[in-house]
Amino acid sequence: MDIITAFKNVEALANGVDPITGETLPQYSPYNDPEIVRSLFMIMALVKMPEKGKISIEKKQKLNIAKGLPQNAGLAWTNDERQELIAAFNNGALINELSEMHGRTKGAITSELKKQGLIEDV
Repeated sequence: MDIITAFKNVEALANGVDPITGETLPQYSPYNDPEIVRSLFMIMALVKMPEKGKISIEKKQKLNIAKGLPQNAGLAWTNDERQELIAAFNNGALINELSEMHGRTKGAITSELKKQGLIEDV
């Protein structure tokens, strides 16, 4: 299970809905107890709350994977990564291959190759 699915399940329960069937929970369900409902909403608020300060690269990579994104999506390119990208491109690697190798989207690969002057807009 990914974090998004788990969050949606908790959100459904907090709103008095069975996350499996979509039906309204019975009036006397423990999930309709005001203290439980407040607890669920508190947990949801904590999960949504952004962390103070910078997020670590490792945590960003884990979040990307949990969201179904490439591991390095949205991360800055290091000089070493940039040099590896250039070398692989110059050796004939395709955009799809570069995307897999670097854990980035095809758009990020294309954008970086443009910045390096290796490809042009079509």
